[in-house]
Amino acid sequence: MIDRIRDRDAFVRLRRDGFRVRSAPMWCSFVADSTIAPPQVAFAVSRALGNAVTRNRLRRRLRAILSNADVPNGLFLFGGRPPLGELTFVELENRVAALLVAAQHARDQP
Repeated sequence: MIDRIRDRDAFVRLRRDGFRVRSAPMWCSFVADSTIAPPQVAFAVSRALGNAVTRNRLRRRLRAILSNADVPNGLFLFGGRPPLGELTFVELENRVAALLVAAQHARDQP
């Protein structure tokens, strides 16, 4: 289960304390915090990714993928570059999984 980021302070915290990982064409900023349960997620989906239908479809797909994934507690901001809207659901699922693994690895680094 995931929740959405609802306040500006969370975005400020992501900007100030967050780590950023990439899995082309996606990126993820995250702050690991065991007190934030369930994890809170937001999406940075710009107009460069396509029209409103494409952007909303991408958000729905990302929400579906993250609701079935093992997302650690904390704050997450997902975004991407234009080829992102052209990925199939399976390709998108693989990119998200790679980002979550990279986020876990970056968090464990000193």
